Amino acid sequence: MYQTKVFPLLSVILLPISLTYHQVYAQYQALKPQTDTFNSSATITPAQQRSAGINATLANNLAVSLNFERSNFAHGPGSSDSFYHVPLGSAAAAPGTLLKLQVDANTTAYTLPPNTALSRFIFQSESINGSKVPVSAYILWPYLPRTETDGLPVVAWAHGTSGLFGNCAPSNYRNLLYQFATIFELALQGYVVVAPDYLGLGVSKDAQGKPLTHPYFGTPSHANDLFYSVQAARTAFPSLSKRFVVMGHSQGGGAAWAAAVRQAQKPVKGYLGAVVGSPVTDFIGLVKTTGSATVAAFIARTLTTLYPSVVKLSDILTPAGIGRLALTAEIQGCLSTATELFADQNLTQPNWTDNHYVQVYNNLTDPGGKPIAGPVLVLQGDSDASVPFPVVTDSVHETCTKHPDSRLHYATFAGAAHVPTMFASQRLWLDFIAARFAGTTVGKGCRTSNYTSARPYRYYQKEQSWFVEYAVDAYETA
Repeated sequence: MYQTKVFPLLSVILLPISLTYHQVYAQYQALKPQTDTFNSSATITPAQQRSAGINATLANNLAVSLNFERSNFAHGPGSSDSFYHVPLGSAAAAPGTLLKLQVDANTTAYTLPPNTALSRFIFQSESINGSKVPVSAYILWPYLPRTETDGLPVVAWAHGTSGLFGNCAPSNYRNLLYQFATIFELALQGYVVVAPDYLGLGVSKDAQGKPLTHPYFGTPSHANDLFYSVQAARTAFPSLSKRFVVMGHSQGGGAAWAAAVRQAQKPVKGYLGAVVGSPVTDFIGLVKTTGSATVAAFIARTLTTLYPSVVKLSDILTPAGIGRLALTAEIQGCLSTATELFADQNLTQPNWTDNHYVQVYNNLTDPGGKPIAGPVLVLQGDSDASVPFPVVTDSVHETCTKHPDSRLHYATFAGAAHVPTMFASQRLWLDFIAARFAGTTVGKGCRTSNYTSARPYRYYQKEQSWFVEYAVDAYETA
Protein backbone atom coordinates (compact mmCIF):
# COMPACT_ATOMS: atom_id res chain seq x y z
CA MET A 1 0.00 0.00 0.00
CA TYR A 2 1.31 3.43 -0.87
CA GLN A 3 1.99 5.32 2.33
CA THR A 4 2.56 9.04 2.68
CA LYS A 5 5.58 9.94 4.77
CA VAL A 6 4.25 13.05 6.48
CA PHE A 7 3.98 11.13 9.73
CA PRO A 8 4.53 7.46 10.60
CA LEU A 9 1.64 5.14 9.91
CA LEU A 10 0.94 1.97 11.83
CA SER A 11 -0.88 -0.27 9.38
CA VAL A 12 -3.73 -2.20 10.97
CA ILE A 13 -3.90 -5.07 8.52
CA LEU A 14 -6.88 -7.33 7.90
CA LEU A 15 -6.42 -10.46 5.79
CA PRO A 16 -9.08 -10.71 3.08
CA ILE A 17 -8.67 -14.47 2.59
CA SER A 18 -9.04 -17.49 4.83
CA LEU A 19 -5.92 -19.68 5.15
CA THR A 20 -5.49 -22.88 7.10
CA TYR A 21 -2.41 -23.64 9.19
CA HIS A 22 -1.25 -26.13 6.56
CA GLN A 23 -1.68 -23.63 3.73
CA VAL A 24 0.19 -20.92 5.56
CA TYR A 25 3.10 -22.87 6.95
CA ALA A 26 3.53 -25.92 4.76
CA GLN A 27 3.63 -24.52 1.23
CA TYR A 28 6.67 -22.25 1.73
CA GLN A 29 6.12 -20.25 -1.40
CA ALA A 30 8.27 -17.21 -2.02
CA LEU A 31 6.82 -14.12 -0.34
CA LYS A 32 6.83 -10.62 -1.72
CA PRO A 33 7.05 -7.53 0.46
CA GLN A 34 3.97 -5.39 0.90
CA THR A 35 3.84 -3.32 -2.25
CA ASP A 36 3.74 0.47 -2.21
CA THR A 37 2.19 0.75 -5.67
CA PHE A 38 -0.65 -1.67 -5.05
CA ASN A 39 -3.41 -0.38 -7.26
CA SER A 40 -2.05 2.62 -9.15
CA SER A 41 1.03 4.03 -10.85
CA ALA A 42 -0.34 7.45 -11.80
CA THR A 43 1.94 10.38 -12.54
CA ILE A 44 1.40 14.08 -13.09
CA THR A 45 2.53 14.89 -16.63
CA PRO A 46 4.60 17.97 -17.51
CA ALA A 47 1.58 19.32 -19.42
CA GLN A 48 -0.64 18.94 -16.35
CA GLN A 49 2.03 20.55 -14.20
CA ARG A 50 2.20 23.56 -16.53
CA SER A 51 -1.57 23.97 -16.91
CA ALA A 52 -2.09 23.93 -13.15
CA GLY A 53 0.92 26.14 -12.49
CA ILE A 54 2.51 23.80 -9.97
CA ASN A 55 6.19 23.03 -9.45
CA ALA A 56 7.90 19.65 -9.64
CA THR A 57 7.82 19.09 -5.89
CA LEU A 58 4.08 19.62 -5.67
CA ALA A 59 3.57 17.47 -8.77
CA ASN A 60 5.47 14.66 -7.06
CA ASN A 61 3.48 15.07 -3.84
CA LEU A 62 0.26 15.07 -5.81
CA ALA A 63 1.20 11.81 -7.54
CA VAL A 64 2.03 10.26 -4.16
CA SER A 65 -1.35 11.22 -2.71
CA LEU A 66 -3.22 10.22 -5.87
CA ASN A 67 -1.66 6.76 -5.85
CA PHE A 68 -2.44 6.43 -2.16
CA GLU A 69 -6.09 7.22 -2.84
CA ARG A 70 -6.38 4.86 -5.78
CA SER A 71 -4.63 2.07 -3.89
CA ASN A 72 -7.45 2.28 -1.38
CA PHE A 73 -10.26 1.99 -3.95
CA ALA A 74 -12.05 -1.33 -3.65
CA HIS A 75 -12.89 -1.46 -7.36
CA GLY A 76 -10.42 0.90 -9.00
CA PRO A 77 -10.82 4.49 -10.21
CA GLY A 78 -13.30 5.82 -12.73
CA SER A 79 -16.38 3.93 -13.85
CA SER A 80 -14.67 0.54 -13.71
CA ASP A 81 -17.35 -0.71 -11.31
CA SER A 82 -20.60 -1.12 -13.22
CA PHE A 83 -22.52 -1.21 -9.96
CA TYR A 84 -22.66 2.60 -10.03
CA HIS A 85 -24.45 2.67 -13.41
CA VAL A 86 -28.07 3.70 -12.89
CA PRO A 87 -30.81 1.51 -14.41
CA LEU A 88 -32.42 3.00 -17.50
CA GLY A 89 -35.99 4.18 -17.08
CA SER A 90 -35.60 4.98 -13.38
CA ALA A 91 -35.59 8.78 -13.64
CA ALA A 92 -39.25 9.20 -12.69
CA ALA A 93 -39.12 6.94 -9.62
CA ALA A 94 -40.28 8.55 -6.38
CA PRO A 95 -37.69 9.49 -3.74
CA GLY A 96 -37.02 6.53 -1.47
CA THR A 97 -37.43 4.01 -4.29
CA LEU A 98 -34.91 1.16 -4.43
CA LEU A 99 -33.34 1.28 -7.92
CA LYS A 100 -30.59 -1.33 -7.73
CA LEU A 101 -29.38 -3.87 -5.17
CA GLN A 102 -26.20 -5.87 -4.65
CA VAL A 103 -27.26 -8.13 -1.81
CA ASP A 104 -23.83 -9.52 -1.01
CA ALA A 105 -20.80 -7.47 -2.03
CA ASN A 106 -17.45 -9.21 -2.41
CA THR A 107 -15.90 -8.49 0.97
CA THR A 108 -12.45 -9.64 -0.16
CA ALA A 109 -12.20 -6.31 -2.00
CA TYR A 110 -12.55 -4.48 1.33
CA THR A 111 -10.77 -4.30 4.69
CA LEU A 112 -13.77 -4.90 6.90
CA PRO A 113 -13.60 -6.37 10.39
CA PRO A 114 -13.95 -10.16 10.40
CA ASN A 115 -17.55 -11.33 10.61
CA THR A 116 -19.09 -8.27 9.04
CA ALA A 117 -20.80 -8.27 5.64
CA LEU A 118 -21.57 -5.64 3.04
CA SER A 119 -24.47 -4.83 0.72
CA ARG A 120 -24.68 -1.98 -1.77
CA PHE A 121 -27.66 -0.33 -3.39
CA ILE A 122 -28.81 2.66 -5.44
CA PHE A 123 -31.91 4.59 -4.45
CA GLN A 124 -33.81 7.64 -5.59
CA SER A 125 -33.20 10.76 -3.52
CA GLU A 126 -34.00 14.45 -3.80
CA SER A 127 -31.50 17.23 -4.48
CA ILE A 128 -31.25 20.60 -2.80
CA ASN A 129 -33.45 22.12 -5.52
CA GLY A 130 -36.07 19.35 -5.39
CA SER A 131 -34.93 17.29 -8.39
CA LYS A 132 -35.12 13.49 -8.29
CA VAL A 133 -31.59 12.09 -8.29
CA PRO A 134 -30.03 8.61 -7.93
CA VAL A 135 -27.62 8.06 -5.03
CA SER A 136 -25.56 5.04 -4.02
CA ALA A 137 -25.22 3.63 -0.51
CA TYR A 138 -23.89 0.67 1.43
CA ILE A 139 -25.13 -1.43 4.34
CA LEU A 140 -22.62 -2.77 6.85
CA TRP A 141 -24.01 -5.87 8.56
CA PRO A 142 -23.07 -7.18 12.00
CA TYR A 143 -22.66 -10.89 12.61
CA LEU A 144 -24.90 -10.84 15.70
CA PRO A 145 -27.32 -7.91 15.36
CA ARG A 146 -29.19 -6.42 18.25
CA THR A 147 -32.88 -7.18 18.05
CA GLU A 148 -35.84 -4.86 18.32
CA THR A 149 -39.52 -5.75 18.44
CA ASP A 150 -39.94 -4.75 14.79
CA GLY A 151 -36.59 -5.82 13.36
CA LEU A 152 -32.87 -5.09 13.29
CA PRO A 153 -31.89 -1.62 14.61
CA VAL A 154 -30.52 0.82 12.02
CA VAL A 155 -28.05 3.68 12.31
CA ALA A 156 -28.07 5.96 9.26
CA TRP A 157 -24.47 7.13 8.85
CA ALA A 158 -23.42 10.46 7.26
CA HIS A 159 -19.75 10.59 6.31
CA GLY A 160 -17.34 13.51 6.38
CA THR A 161 -15.65 15.13 3.38
CA SER A 162 -14.29 12.57 0.93
CA GLY A 163 -14.05 14.60 -2.29
CA LEU A 164 -16.15 15.82 -5.20
CA PHE A 165 -16.18 13.01 -7.74
CA GLY A 166 -17.61 9.54 -8.24
CA ASN A 167 -14.36 7.88 -7.17
CA CYS A 168 -14.63 9.48 -3.77
CA ALA A 169 -17.66 7.55 -2.54
CA PRO A 170 -17.05 5.79 0.78
CA SER A 171 -18.58 2.63 -0.72
CA ASN A 172 -15.67 2.66 -3.19
CA TYR A 173 -13.05 2.66 -0.41
CA ARG A 174 -11.74 -0.58 1.04
CA ASN A 175 -12.12 0.69 4.61
CA LEU A 176 -15.33 2.71 3.96
CA LEU A 177 -13.26 5.72 5.14
CA TYR A 178 -14.31 5.94 8.79
CA GLN A 179 -13.31 2.41 9.79
CA PHE A 180 -12.98 2.01 13.59
CA ALA A 181 -13.72 5.68 14.35
CA THR A 182 -17.45 5.00 13.93
CA ILE A 183 -18.91 2.57 11.41
CA PHE A 184 -16.92 -0.55 12.26
CA GLU A 185 -17.64 0.00 15.92
CA LEU A 186 -21.35 0.46 15.23
CA ALA A 187 -21.52 -2.86 13.36
CA LEU A 188 -19.46 -4.66 15.98
CA GLN A 189 -21.90 -3.37 18.61
CA GLY A 190 -24.77 -4.99 16.71
CA TYR A 191 -26.23 -2.12 14.67
CA VAL A 192 -26.99 -2.29 10.96
CA VAL A 193 -25.28 0.71 9.34
CA VAL A 194 -27.03 2.27 6.34
CA ALA A 195 -24.71 4.80 4.73
CA PRO A 196 -25.46 6.94 1.65
CA ASP A 197 -22.51 8.15 -0.42
CA TYR A 198 -24.35 11.48 -1.08
CA LEU A 199 -25.44 12.90 -4.40
CA GLY A 200 -22.64 12.89 -6.99
CA LEU A 201 -20.36 10.47 -5.13
CA GLY A 202 -20.40 6.88 -6.40
CA VAL A 203 -23.21 7.44 -8.90
CA SER A 204 -21.83 10.23 -11.08
CA LYS A 205 -24.43 10.15 -13.89
CA ASP A 206 -28.20 9.90 -13.84
CA ALA A 207 -30.38 7.50 -15.84
CA GLN A 208 -30.08 9.74 -18.93
CA GLY A 209 -26.30 9.95 -18.65
CA LYS A 210 -26.32 13.52 -17.33
CA PRO A 211 -23.42 14.25 -14.95
CA LEU A 212 -24.31 14.66 -11.29
CA THR A 213 -22.41 17.19 -9.20
CA HIS A 214 -21.80 16.69 -5.51
CA PRO A 215 -23.23 19.64 -3.52
CA TYR A 216 -20.47 20.23 -1.01
CA PHE A 217 -21.86 20.99 2.45
CA GLY A 218 -25.31 20.71 0.88
CA THR A 219 -26.86 19.61 4.16
CA PRO A 220 -30.54 19.60 3.04
CA SER A 221 -29.57 17.30 0.15
CA HIS A 222 -27.50 15.08 2.45
CA ALA A 223 -30.40 14.89 4.93
CA ASN A 224 -32.66 13.71 2.12
CA ASP A 225 -30.06 11.07 1.26
CA LEU A 226 -30.12 9.82 4.86
CA PHE A 227 -33.90 9.45 5.13
CA TYR A 228 -34.45 8.03 1.66
CA SER A 229 -31.56 5.56 1.96
CA VAL A 230 -33.17 4.11 5.10
CA GLN A 231 -36.50 3.85 3.29
CA ALA A 232 -34.93 2.04 0.33
CA ALA A 233 -32.87 -0.23 2.60
CA ARG A 234 -36.06 -1.39 4.32
CA THR A 235 -37.54 -2.18 0.91
CA ALA A 236 -34.50 -4.30 0.12
CA PHE A 237 -34.38 -5.94 3.56
CA PRO A 238 -37.76 -6.05 5.37
CA SER A 239 -36.00 -7.50 8.45
CA LEU A 240 -34.73 -3.99 9.26
CA SER A 241 -36.47 -2.06 12.01
CA LYS A 242 -38.62 0.91 11.08
CA ARG A 243 -36.84 2.81 13.86
CA PHE A 244 -33.46 4.41 13.24
CA VAL A 245 -30.93 6.85 14.66
CA VAL A 246 -29.04 9.31 12.44
CA MET A 247 -25.32 9.85 13.03
CA GLY A 248 -22.64 11.84 11.22
CA HIS A 249 -19.25 13.53 11.50
CA SER A 250 -17.81 16.74 10.01
CA GLN A 251 -19.62 17.31 6.71
CA GLY A 252 -21.76 14.42 7.86
CA GLY A 253 -22.19 16.05 11.27
CA GLY A 254 -23.81 18.96 9.46
CA ALA A 255 -25.91 16.43 7.55
CA ALA A 256 -27.07 14.73 10.77
CA TRP A 257 -27.95 18.12 12.27
CA ALA A 258 -29.84 18.97 9.07
CA ALA A 259 -31.68 15.65 9.41
CA ALA A 260 -32.94 16.83 12.82
CA VAL A 261 -34.05 20.09 11.17
CA ARG A 262 -35.76 18.17 8.36
CA GLN A 263 -37.52 15.97 10.90
CA ALA A 264 -38.95 19.07 12.60
CA GLN A 265 -40.30 20.26 9.24
CA LYS A 266 -41.23 16.96 7.63
CA PRO A 267 -41.57 14.20 10.25
CA VAL A 268 -40.67 10.64 9.31
CA LYS A 269 -42.04 7.80 11.41
CA GLY A 270 -39.31 5.82 13.13
CA TYR A 271 -36.75 8.63 13.53
CA LEU A 272 -35.34 8.47 17.07
CA GLY A 273 -32.71 11.23 17.22
CA ALA A 274 -29.29 12.27 15.95
CA VAL A 275 -25.63 12.08 16.93
CA VAL A 276 -23.82 15.12 15.52
CA GLY A 277 -20.01 14.86 15.57
CA SER A 278 -17.69 17.83 14.88
CA PRO A 279 -20.34 19.33 12.60
CA VAL A 280 -19.87 21.77 9.74
CA THR A 281 -22.63 24.32 10.27
CA ASP A 282 -21.63 27.87 9.30
CA PHE A 283 -19.02 27.21 6.60
CA ILE A 284 -18.29 30.93 6.23
CA GLY A 285 -17.35 31.05 9.91
CA LEU A 286 -15.24 27.95 9.38
CA VAL A 287 -13.36 29.48 6.45
CA LYS A 288 -12.78 32.80 8.21
CA THR A 289 -11.22 30.89 11.10
CA THR A 290 -9.21 28.26 9.22
CA GLY A 291 -8.53 29.96 5.86
CA SER A 292 -9.16 26.63 4.12
CA ALA A 293 -8.64 26.92 0.35
CA THR A 294 -9.90 23.34 -0.05
CA VAL A 295 -13.32 24.37 1.26
CA ALA A 296 -13.27 27.44 -1.02
CA ALA A 297 -12.49 25.33 -4.09
CA PHE A 298 -15.17 22.75 -3.28
CA ILE A 299 -17.74 25.48 -2.63
CA ALA A 300 -16.78 27.21 -5.88
CA ARG A 301 -17.48 24.08 -7.92
CA THR A 302 -20.79 23.58 -6.12
CA LEU A 303 -22.03 27.15 -6.63
CA THR A 304 -21.08 27.33 -10.31
CA THR A 305 -23.28 24.26 -10.75
CA LEU A 306 -26.21 25.51 -8.65
CA TYR A 307 -26.07 29.11 -9.93
CA PRO A 308 -24.28 28.85 -13.29
CA SER A 309 -25.60 32.13 -14.71
CA VAL A 310 -24.53 34.30 -11.79
CA VAL A 311 -21.52 32.66 -10.10
CA LYS A 312 -18.11 32.23 -11.74
CA LEU A 313 -15.12 30.36 -10.40
CA SER A 314 -13.22 33.64 -10.51
CA ASP A 315 -15.62 35.08 -7.93
CA ILE A 316 -14.08 32.74 -5.38
CA LEU A 317 -10.74 31.47 -6.72
CA THR A 318 -7.66 33.14 -8.16
CA PRO A 319 -6.35 31.93 -11.54
CA ALA A 320 -3.99 29.65 -9.62
CA GLY A 321 -6.89 28.20 -7.67
CA ILE A 322 -8.93 27.70 -10.83
CA GLY A 323 -6.04 25.86 -12.46
CA ARG A 324 -5.68 23.53 -9.53
CA LEU A 325 -9.41 22.83 -9.38
CA ALA A 326 -9.31 21.95 -13.10
CA LEU A 327 -6.45 19.52 -12.45
CA THR A 328 -8.38 17.97 -9.56
CA ALA A 329 -11.28 17.33 -11.94
CA GLU A 330 -8.98 15.96 -14.65
CA ILE A 331 -7.39 13.37 -12.36
CA GLN A 332 -10.64 12.84 -10.38
CA GLY A 333 -8.74 13.41 -7.17
CA CYS A 334 -10.35 13.02 -3.76
CA LEU A 335 -9.58 14.55 -0.38
CA SER A 336 -5.95 13.43 -0.10
CA THR A 337 -5.01 15.05 -3.41
CA ALA A 338 -7.07 18.16 -2.68
CA THR A 339 -5.29 18.56 0.64
CA GLU A 340 -1.98 18.68 -1.24
CA LEU A 341 -3.20 20.92 -4.08
CA PHE A 342 -4.97 23.52 -1.98
CA ALA A 343 -2.51 23.93 0.86
CA ASP A 344 -1.35 27.35 -0.41
CA GLN A 345 -2.86 30.61 0.75
CA ASN A 346 -2.89 32.50 -2.58
CA LEU A 347 -5.67 30.48 -4.19
CA THR A 348 -8.77 32.41 -3.09
CA GLN A 349 -10.08 35.87 -3.83
CA PRO A 350 -10.03 38.42 -1.00
CA ASN A 351 -13.33 38.58 0.84
CA TRP A 352 -14.87 35.86 -1.34
CA THR A 353 -17.24 34.97 1.48
CA ASP A 354 -18.94 38.35 0.98
CA ASN A 355 -20.31 37.15 -2.36
CA HIS A 356 -24.10 37.26 -2.28
CA TYR A 357 -24.58 33.69 -3.51
CA VAL A 358 -21.97 32.33 -1.14
CA GLN A 359 -23.98 33.84 1.69
CA VAL A 360 -27.27 32.57 0.25
CA TYR A 361 -25.84 29.05 0.12
CA ASN A 362 -24.44 29.33 3.64
CA ASN A 363 -27.81 30.43 5.00
CA LEU A 364 -29.51 27.60 3.13
CA THR A 365 -27.15 24.91 4.40
CA ASP A 366 -26.36 26.08 7.94
CA PRO A 367 -28.63 24.07 10.30
CA GLY A 368 -27.68 26.15 13.33
CA GLY A 369 -30.44 28.28 14.81
CA LYS A 370 -33.24 26.31 13.19
CA PRO A 371 -35.88 24.19 14.96
CA ILE A 372 -34.80 20.60 15.51
CA ALA A 373 -36.52 17.35 16.37
CA GLY A 374 -34.59 15.78 19.19
CA PRO A 375 -33.00 14.41 21.04
CA VAL A 376 -29.72 15.54 19.51
CA LEU A 377 -26.24 14.86 20.89
CA VAL A 378 -23.59 17.31 19.59
CA LEU A 379 -19.95 16.25 20.09
CA GLN A 380 -17.08 18.72 19.69
CA GLY A 381 -13.40 18.77 20.61
CA ASP A 382 -11.94 22.10 21.69
CA SER A 383 -8.72 21.48 19.72
CA ASP A 384 -10.43 20.81 16.40
CA ALA A 385 -8.40 22.56 13.67
CA SER A 386 -10.77 21.53 10.86
CA VAL A 387 -14.11 22.56 12.37
CA PRO A 388 -13.35 25.29 14.92
CA PHE A 389 -14.78 24.91 18.40
CA PRO A 390 -16.10 28.52 18.57
CA VAL A 391 -18.08 28.10 15.33
CA VAL A 392 -19.88 25.00 16.57
CA THR A 393 -20.42 26.52 20.00
CA ASP A 394 -22.02 29.57 18.37
CA SER A 395 -24.35 27.31 16.36
CA VAL A 396 -25.40 25.45 19.50
CA HIS A 397 -25.95 28.72 21.36
CA GLU A 398 -28.02 30.17 18.49
CA THR A 399 -30.20 27.06 18.36
CA CYS A 400 -30.79 26.95 22.10
CA THR A 401 -31.43 30.69 22.34
CA LYS A 402 -34.00 30.72 19.54
CA HIS A 403 -35.51 27.35 20.48
CA PRO A 404 -35.00 26.80 24.20
CA ASP A 405 -37.18 23.68 24.21
CA SER A 406 -34.71 21.88 21.93
CA ARG A 407 -33.65 18.51 23.28
CA LEU A 408 -29.98 19.15 22.69
CA HIS A 409 -26.99 17.91 24.67
CA TYR A 410 -23.71 19.65 23.81
CA ALA A 411 -20.73 17.54 24.89
CA THR A 412 -17.25 19.06 24.61
CA PHE A 413 -13.89 17.32 24.96
CA ALA A 414 -10.81 19.13 26.19
CA GLY A 415 -7.78 18.63 23.94
CA ALA A 416 -9.59 16.47 21.38
CA ALA A 417 -9.10 17.11 17.66
CA HIS A 418 -11.41 16.56 14.67
CA VAL A 419 -11.77 12.80 14.09
CA PRO A 420 -10.26 11.87 17.50
CA THR A 421 -13.34 13.43 19.12
CA MET A 422 -15.30 10.40 17.92
CA PHE A 423 -12.90 8.09 19.78
CA ALA A 424 -12.99 10.23 22.95
CA SER A 425 -16.79 10.29 22.92
CA GLN A 426 -17.47 6.70 21.85
CA ARG A 427 -18.99 5.62 25.16
CA LEU A 428 -21.37 8.58 25.08
CA TRP A 429 -22.67 8.07 21.56
CA LEU A 430 -23.05 4.32 22.00
CA ASP A 431 -25.04 4.94 25.18
CA PHE A 432 -27.10 7.61 23.42
CA ILE A 433 -27.99 5.27 20.54
CA ALA A 434 -28.85 2.41 22.89
CA ALA A 435 -31.08 4.72 24.95
CA ARG A 436 -32.97 5.84 21.84
CA PHE A 437 -33.83 2.26 20.89
CA ALA A 438 -34.70 1.51 24.51
CA GLY A 439 -37.28 4.29 24.42
CA THR A 440 -35.65 6.42 27.11
CA THR A 441 -37.26 9.85 27.17
CA VAL A 442 -35.31 13.12 27.18
CA GLY A 443 -36.75 16.26 28.72
CA LYS A 444 -37.01 19.57 26.91
CA GLY A 445 -34.13 22.01 27.08
CA CYS A 446 -30.45 22.30 26.22
CA ARG A 447 -27.58 21.24 28.42
CA THR A 448 -23.80 21.25 28.14
CA SER A 449 -21.26 18.77 29.48
CA ASN A 450 -17.53 19.50 29.41
CA TYR A 451 -15.33 16.40 29.54
CA THR A 452 -11.64 16.10 30.35
CA SER A 453 -9.30 13.11 30.12
CA ALA A 454 -8.74 10.75 33.02
CA ARG A 455 -4.98 11.30 32.83
CA PRO A 456 -3.19 14.53 31.89
CA TYR A 457 -3.98 15.01 28.21
CA ARG A 458 -0.34 15.53 27.21
CA TYR A 459 0.17 11.77 27.69
CA TYR A 460 -2.63 10.74 25.31
CA GLN A 461 -2.38 9.74 21.66
CA LYS A 462 -3.81 12.87 20.03
CA GLU A 463 -4.23 11.97 16.35
CA GLN A 464 -4.94 8.80 14.41
CA SER A 465 -1.53 7.44 13.36
CA TRP A 466 -2.77 4.37 11.49
CA PHE A 467 -5.10 3.29 8.72
CA VAL A 468 -6.68 -0.05 7.87
CA GLU A 469 -4.59 -1.51 5.08
CA TYR A 470 -5.27 -4.29 2.59
CA ALA A 471 -3.22 -7.46 3.17
CA VAL A 472 -2.31 -10.04 0.55
CA ASP A 473 -0.27 -12.58 2.52
CA ALA A 474 -0.64 -14.28 5.88
CA TYR A 475 2.62 -12.89 7.31
CA GLU A 476 1.07 -9.42 7.22
CA THR A 477 -1.45 -10.42 9.89
CA ALA A 478 0.99 -12.21 12.17
